[in-house]
Amino acid sequence: MSESGKQSESAKQLAEAEAQAKERFERAMNELREGAYRFSSRARGQSELIIEELIDPDGETVESLAEVEGDTGAAALSQSLELITFDTWLFGQIGDKDSLDLKNEEHWEVWFSYGAWIGETMRRRHGGHWLLMGDDPHTWRLGFSKIFLEIAPFMFAEQLLRMGSGATRKMVSEIERIRGLHEEQAEADNGKELDRFLSQHYIRLHTVPLGQWMSMDFANLAKLWNEAPVEQLVAELKEKGPRLGPQNMPIVEQVVAALARAKQDQPIAKQTGDRGLFEAIAQIIGLRRATQPIAIDILERVVMPALHVGLPEKFPPLDEDDLANLRKQVELFAFFVEIVPHKYQADDEGFLGTIPHEQLTTPYADRNVLEIGKGDWVVVNPAHFIPMLQEFDPQKMIDKYDEFVKYIASIPDAPRRRDDGRMLAEVAVRALADLKACVATAAQNQDALLFRLLPPPG
Repeated sequence: MSESGKQSESAKQLAEAEAQAKERFERAMNELREGAYRFSSRARGQSELIIEELIDPDGETVESLAEVEGDTGAAALSQSLELITFDTWLFGQIGDKDSLDLKNEEHWEVWFSYGAWIGETMRRRHGGHWLLMGDDPHTWRLGFSKIFLEIAPFMFAEQLLRMGSGATRKMVSEIERIRGLHEEQAEADNGKELDRFLSQHYIRLHTVPLGQWMSMDFANLAKLWNEAPVEQLVAELKEKGPRLGPQNMPIVEQVVAALARAKQDQPIAKQTGDRGLFEAIAQIIGLRRATQPIAIDILERVVMPALHVGLPEKFPPLDEDDLANLRKQVELFAFFVEIVPHKYQADDEGFLGTIPHEQLTTPYADRNVLEIGKGDWVVVNPAHFIPMLQEFDPQKMIDKYDEFVKYIASIPDAPRRRDDGRMLAEVAVRALADLKACVATAAQNQDALLFRLLPPPG
């Protein structure tokens, strides 16, 4: 087959896949709309309740909840008739069964239509996007368009159906909380309701890997891994493990159990070179500080370039290519870090598009090739960042960006743009402040500064 024939076949397959995906999405959306309607209609017909009135911010139910907020005793006494009626009706749908059983067809229908009603009601009220990432409605998410918040309506519906009395109060309170968040955002936007977030913003949460920096006490770790007998390593794990919190104790116990199979009077390094075990032990024993994970493309495309830009004294003139990019609706902060000359030289071929390879080493004793894309750690010399981070000041960078937005607005040939990059600027500044603290910890304690790639959440 010719090259053009292969491309034609590939394009055909892609078009078919897109058509099938569109059909699945439209079918699911119909199921959601119909499920929401069935739930509302059934509630009205069987309980004589208009459930939309339960969540009306000007209604008696929401008002009564607001009056007793924070007072447990008052809350118990203030159950409105509507709340009690809906609770009674909702759990009556489960019938004679003691609890929700999603293998039961009738229970599944109650759960699905309830989750659909929650999601569709919230979407219609505030605006948002359904993210249907599989056939199981448990995985379906709703991302709002005016605030960056994602909810799982079907997970919430199941939680409510399993909790018994008080479920309706919890439902109304949560829906009201989300309404409050939207009101706060509208106030911050001077009364305007701006649709900032598209489905792509939320899809990224589940598809884009995350990058994280860590400051590790490798000196102590090296002694325990390479020289100390396993029994001493286990004692250290048991001592340091509780600081990670009770939610992580099962992991500590698994590591201790794995080490119990080793020879207790010899160093673990002489018995295994397992990188996963090494990393688990390192995090329990050696971790001093870690940054909040951030999407790797944001880190590479925005955060690291912003660090190298520094605090520019002036902005460059814009040529036709720059103006064309502005017309393509590139985010203004991404545009800022792209066109402003770097104060600090970045290595375009380096790690994360900025860090020279000679500043990198491996943390593993086997010295084999690092596969960072598969989660391997890499050690970065903290001294590489210190000159840049010493100058970095979060507020000054935000101020410089604000000056840049005004500069763009002052150029006659530049398209009129609202500031759509402020949120990205704040994300980048927080990430750099986080990195600065992590590098300072590593430098102060002569720790290793490490980077790792984490899988997308959820």
